[in-house]
Amino acid sequence: MSMQKLLLLFSLTLLVSRSLCVARCYLRPASKYGCLSNRNLYVFGAVWKNEDCFRCRCKTNAMICCSLVLIPKSYDRVNCVGLFHKKSCSIRVVKKTNPEISCSVYNGFG
Repeated sequence: MSMQKLLLLFSLTLLVSRSLCVARCYLRPASKYGCLSNRNLYVFGAVWKNEDCFRCRCKTNAMICCSLVLIPKSYDRVNCVGLFHKKSCSIRVVKKTNPEISCSVYNGFG
């Protein structure tokens, strides 16, 4: 299997698995010192973007993190595929046969 086809397959799998996820936010309890995320301690009131494309806020009672990724829902799924870009926290919908060509997306959620 070519590297391009493998990347497209991986991206499609990621897109489908993220689309099945109902919760776009999650909460974790805070400690008396702040919020722990990826081995970093954040003070109360801190806001940051984590490595999984979630915007997090540390409050006195909980850390609240919500996804920054807008997931495309209505597009030509036969001829197009969504490619996840971790650096920009976005999904780009492109032609399966030519990833250089973008597809039209009619709506999404995030």
